[in-house]
Amino acid sequence: MKTPQQPINSPFTMKSTSTQVMRGTNLKGMTAIVTGGYSGIGLKVTESLVRSGAHVIIPARNLKKRAKRGWAFTQR
Repeated sequence: MKTPQQPINSPFTMKSTSTQVMRGTNLKGMTAIVTGGYSGIGLKVTESLVRSGAHVIIPARNLKKRAKRGWAFTQR
């Protein structure tokens, strides 16, 4: 069974960047948990949330892997 897809009213397209989507968003005082926030799409999400003022928690099974990238965000 296929789910019918319909366009939603959004100013964003598949080429929109996270910076464009988050523009004007103030997340100060908010906390986000991003699984996989130290690589790939999760890293981009983490960067965008931090730029918007959010406190981001990055859980990880491999602390060495997370420490390479994720730890830098808590230092800003």
